[in-house]
Amino acid sequence: MKKITIIVSMLFVLTTTAQNSPEIWMSYELKPKKGMVEKFEQAAAKKMKKYNSTAETAMFTFNIMDGENQGMYARVIGYKDWDFMNSQEDRSDELKYWRDNVDPYIENSTGWKVWRREKGVSHNWSPETTFKYMLVQRRFIKPGKDQDIYHFMQRAKKVYEKHNYTGIEGVFRVISGGNTNEYIICTGFNEYGVGGEFPDTDKNLEELYNEMFGWESYRKDARLYNEALEMYSRTTERYHFNEKLSTSTN
Repeated sequence: MKKITIIVSMLFVLTTTAQNSPEIWMSYELKPKKGMVEKFEQAAAKKMKKYNSTAETAMFTFNIMDGENQGMYARVIGYKDWDFMNSQEDRSDELKYWRDNVDPYIENSTGWKVWRREKGVSHNWSPETTFKYMLVQRRFIKPGKDQDIYHFMQRAKKVYEKHNYTGIEGVFRVISGGNTNEYIICTGFNEYGVGGEFPDTDKNLEELYNEMFGWESYRKDARLYNEALEMYSRTTERYHFNEKLSTSTN
């Protein structure tokens, strides 16, 4: 009976997810061969112009600036849904072009990861949003601790919305291709040292959070949030947007 209950619960979750039509993103990382960066970028740029010039075929590229993946490129597809995943569109020409013209300059690459953007805890993230730089904070949730993570982020989102926070924040969680307890917080900005702000008040997030949810609520919720994370799972990397290897959607 216990096994049946678990299976039914999983089916319910999958059905609910399908009905809600999540916003799907995909990403992977690659590393060019030593001394081949310029040739790689030239070949990849030609491929982008040939096969990824529209909103439907758009891809975005970031240079990873530090950490264990420094020197790699993050390739990203976004703003998709289940129709994209179910599509039987023939991409053989595009894939062959990449194998023949770009692959020779690549040393290694990771597999694809499929992500769901958590709209309820993201802020100011839309197809119209642009930025030059991005901080990617990678986190892993302890089993059974989802509620503590989302409770804190959802409350922060409410503060952002009420006080017109200008920052750009996208939260993504793995659906496939990795640990499904992994999520990333992507913070976009255009100048180092200049981040989001609350334009109508001098108070900070903690003060506004406590005003909305009660005395010391920020510290209490933040403590539960931090305790819900796996140890040593708090890494941050700097990404720089690579315009030449990205689709222009403007």
